[in-house]
Amino acid sequence: MAPDSNKYIFTWENIPNIISFLANSTTIIASSIAIYIFICKRKEIKNAFALLMNWTFQLTLNDLRSKLERLMEYNANEPAEIEPIKNILHEVAGQIRGNKKLMQLFPEIAEKFERLSGSKKLSEPAKRAIISELRENLRNAEINEIIQQDNKNV
Repeated sequence: MAPDSNKYIFTWENIPNIISFLANSTTIIASSIAIYIFICKRKEIKNAFALLMNWTFQLTLNDLRSKLERLMEYNANEPAEIEPIKNILHEVAGQIRGNKKLMQLFPEIAEKFERLSGSKKLSEPAKRAIISELRENLRNAEINEIIQQDNKNV
């Protein structure tokens, strides 16, 4: 008597169905774990995202500082160095305008950088003054960011 092929679960015809069932079960289990973690660890996830946002803001501040250092390498009294100075001034203005948080913190600085870069009489004292102003604003922004993070963690 030949065995009935319908009473065996593990036949070649059923393998795709078995794999599909296992994949769907695994998806349900993984989704349940993700939902559980999201609900139970909401504060930790929120802190991780805040940390990530703070880190990207710090990267932006460091990038601006490095551009200011590059700017200090040039002398506005040298005619050959005027063009690189103007290019860096435009870069700084563009970076500030492109970052909503920086624009909220000091919107007038981007305008000052653009005005200075378009000026026909770019002078070393004017360049140094605007660099010092932005440096001080960056320090204040960094300190305020640290204070806000401390207040959120309390």
